[in-house]
Amino acid sequence: MKTIRIYRHLDCERCAKMAATHHKLDWLDRVDDTTEPPPGRWPVEKGEILVQNLRNGAVLEGIDAVRAIARQVPLYWAALPLLRIPWLARWADLDARGCSGNACAVS
Repeated sequence: MKTIRIYRHLDCERCAKMAATHHKLDWLDRVDDTTEPPPGRWPVEKGEILVQNLRNGAVLEGIDAVRAIARQVPLYWAALPLLRIPWLARWADLDARGCSGNACAVS
């Protein structure tokens, strides 16, 4: 049963690759993703990740969105304690909020 929905920008190649990875590792089938805008929210910026909790409808952004994804994909569970380290949490928060300059370049 899907528990979260990831909202991503249609033209963000990096976001599409990340979504594909989430789906490959999501053997519990909890993660859905879409390029549609979240209900009642602004369109998703390039590189931005928003996550909707499908149980209560809450839309999360930044580090909260990253943690929500990590809680749903078993292979990511080991990363959850690391996302409590302040400098790592700040980096993940900035990364999930969208592109600036070449931040979305795919390597």
